[in-house]
Amino acid sequence: MATDVKIKKRRKSPKRTAVIEAATEEFLTYGFEGTSMDRIAEAANVSKRTVYDHFPSKEDLFQAISDEILKRIEEMPAHEYDKEKSLDEQLLEIGNTFATTITDEGFIKLSRVVISRFIQTSDTAHKTAMAQARLRKDMLAFFKAGKRDCRLNISNPAQAATQFAGLIKESAFWPAVTAGQAAASTRERKAVVKMAVEMFLNFYREA
Repeated sequence: MATDVKIKKRRKSPKRTAVIEAATEEFLTYGFEGTSMDRIAEAANVSKRTVYDHFPSKEDLFQAISDEILKRIEEMPAHEYDKEKSLDEQLLEIGNTFATTITDEGFIKLSRVVISRFIQTSDTAHKTAMAQARLRKDMLAFFKAGKRDCRLNISNPAQAATQFAGLIKESAFWPAVTAGQAAASTRERKAVVKMAVEMFLNFYREA
């Protein structure tokens, strides 16, 4: 019990946060192999011992960055299907929540770090895929409910969720992650979501 309390306190430590933020920048600049724990300590303005107290290895530090992505995804507001509300309104809400999360500058930085390495390790790739599935959780539930309610003509809700997410990510996420473009503004983000909803419902709405 005492050990659990210590772990929780350590996870909320400002120094731990500083180390993760410094490591994110170092990994982005030098890559996983080119980053050293010494340089991370210096960038975080903490001692090397402090870094190792929180993260015994560079792999543990990288895992903490991956966990931070999952944490942000879990903190996304949830949306439940409402048969009394219009499909457009509900899907806009889901799409805007999704887009707000993935276009956050911190989320984009974390994603760049993880994606840069996931092709090198199958374990990281698997965890990245799980994170993406969690991002689409509300979409999947919505499409399943819309299908049951006979308002959406969808044969494969999982594929539909991937398609809807893809419409948003192609314009609002990938350019920032892979091409270093600035994160989408609020106006740009909402425009992307609105267009995605219109395209999606034009195809899948039950006639």
